[in-house]
Amino acid sequence: MTAVTAVTAVSVEIGRRRPTAVTPPPVDLHPELLALDAGEQYRFGFSMSACIGCHSCEVACAEQNGLPEGIVWRRVGEVEGGTYPDTQRLQLSMACNHCLDPACLTGCPTNAYEKLANGVVAHHADECIGCQYCTWNCPYSVPVYQPDRRIVTKCDLCLPRLEEGLAPACVDACPTRAITVETVNVAEWRADHTAGDAPHLPSSDLTLSTTRIELPAEVPAHSIAASDWSLHPQDPHWPLVWLTVLTQVAVGVSATVVDGTDRVLAAGLAVAALAGSFAHLGRPGLAWKALRNLRRSWLSREVALFALYAGLAALAVVEPGVAPAAAVVGVAGVYASARLYIVPGRPSWDSPVTLVSFGATGLAVGPALTGRPVLSAIGAVVAVAALAANVARLAGSRDIARRGTVDLLVHRFSAPVGARVAAMVVGAAVALLGGPLVLSAALVIVGEVVGRWLFYVTVVPRNMPGSFWRGAGGASG
Repeated sequence: MTAVTAVTAVSVEIGRRRPTAVTPPPVDLHPELLALDAGEQYRFGFSMSACIGCHSCEVACAEQNGLPEGIVWRRVGEVEGGTYPDTQRLQLSMACNHCLDPACLTGCPTNAYEKLANGVVAHHADECIGCQYCTWNCPYSVPVYQPDRRIVTKCDLCLPRLEEGLAPACVDACPTRAITVETVNVAEWRADHTAGDAPHLPSSDLTLSTTRIELPAEVPAHSIAASDWSLHPQDPHWPLVWLTVLTQVAVGVSATVVDGTDRVLAAGLAVAALAGSFAHLGRPGLAWKALRNLRRSWLSREVALFALYAGLAALAVVEPGVAPAAAVVGVAGVYASARLYIVPGRPSWDSPVTLVSFGATGLAVGPALTGRPVLSAIGAVVAVAALAANVARLAGSRDIARRGTVDLLVHRFSAPVGARVAAMVVGAAVALLGGPLVLSAALVIVGEVVGRWLFYVTVVPRNMPGSFWRGAGGASG
C-alpha cells in the first residue's frame, strides 16, 4: 500500500467509525455563540500551526453532505518554503469563506444564492440552472459543478447542524481543533480583514472573505503552493465556443449588412447560437430563470440582449428598416458577453483585452461574409494583436493564475496558437489581395474558433493552494 493510499484509508476509516479513543467527541457550540448580536455573523476560523494535513475534515464534510467521489466542499492544500535545512510545509484547510461581498451571489443570473441573516452564503439548488458562472466568479473556486445533480453545490457551514447547536462536521472531525466556527463583527471585519489573508491565497479584498486564518509565528519569506507544479487545461466549453463565436459573427454581419441574403444569414446565425448554448446548461429546461438578475449579473444581461437581438434580426428579414436597431442591440450583447468574463477569479480574462478580442471576432468574420475585405482584414489584425497583448500582460508574473496561462499558450498549445495566427494572417491577406472572400472568411472563422477554444482551455483560475497529489486543491483544472 502506498503512502497516499494509506493516509486516505486511515482518513476514511476515521470518518466512518470515529473511535472514541482517536477522535474527540462532538463539538457543542457555546450558548453565547448561537445568539448573534446585531451586526455579527458566523464564520470559520483556521489555525495553520495546528493543522497536520490528515484530511479528516474533507472526509467528514463529504460524508455529512453525501458528496459523490471527486466532489469536495472543503479542501486541504499545502504551502512549502524556506531554505534547506530550515524548510517548512504548512497546510491550509478551506471551505466556503461566507464572504461579506460574495462574488457567487452578485454574478448568479438566477439569484440562486442568498446571504442569510447569520452570514451564511446559502445556495438554493431549486433555482440553479447549472450555468457554472459562479465557479468562475469565485476567486477561491469554492462552488463546484456536481454532474450527478447537474447543478452547482457548495458548503453552507453545515447550517442544519448549527441550528441544532452542533458545530459543522469539519470542525467536529478535526483531531487538533485547527478548524473552528465563531462569530465576527461585520463592520470591524470590513475595516480590517487582514486576518483573512495567507500565503498563496487570493486576497481577502476581492470578496471580503471572513475566514480568520492564524498564521504560524514564522512563515517562510519565499514559498510555493504545492499545486503550482500541476498545470492542467480547463474545460473547452464547446457550447460556449459555439455561442460566443456565432453571436459575434452574426453581429458583424448585421453591422455591415448589404442585402436580404445578409439579413437572413445574421438571423440564422443568431438563432443557431442561442439554440446551441442550451447544451452548456445542466438544467436547460429552466433556462428562462437566467433573466432574473438583470440588475447585477452580466450573464443575465447577455441572455436578454442576445434574445432580443435574435428577434430583431429575424424581424429584419421581412422589415429591413429594423436592421440598424438589431445591429445596435447585437453590439450591446457582445459587450455584455465580454463583460461577464472580466472577473478577478480568472486573471487571463480579467482585462479590457477580452472586450477587444470579442469585438475583433465580429469585425474579422462578419465583413468577410458581407463583402467588406478591408474591414475583415482590420478585424483579423486586431484579433492577433489582442492575443499578443494578453500574453505580454500576463508574462513575467509570479502568480500562477497569470503565469500559467502564458506557459500553456507558449508550451503546451504552441501548435494551435501558431495555427490560429497563421489562419488569421492568411485570411486577411487573401481579403486584401482580392482573393475569394469565401476562402478568406473560412480561414478567419477557423482561426477564431481555435482562438476561442484557447480562451477557455488556457485560463488558470485563482484558487486556494492545492495538494501536491491533487493539483489545485482538488478542484477541476
